[in-house]
Amino acid sequence: MRSPVHRGGESALSREPERTCIGCGTRRPQRELRRLCLSSEGELTWDRDRRAPGRGAYLCGPGCLTAAVKRRSLGRAFRGRMTGGLEAVLRELDASER
Repeated sequence: MRSPVHRGGESALSREPERTCIGCGTRRPQRELRRLCLSSEGELTWDRDRRAPGRGAYLCGPGCLTAAVKRRSLGRAFRGRMTGGLEAVLRELDASER
């Protein structure tokens, strides 16, 4: 039995999941991006293990989070359900970049 093949000749089995950064729009392998998710209370949090249930959004880094806020991409990604947590996410991201 032959493996499915995608455009470009890659095997479908060897491909990594790709996600799009909501800040800059760049497509990258999922492992290279950071995932944001909403808690059950609607608070924005980091999903370090990329396993939290529900809607998630991916970012490249701190500059992309700023761009996502300016472009209002967070509201679209989470369908307007955010109630807070952005300040804590920004602080944590800044601390992790140092």
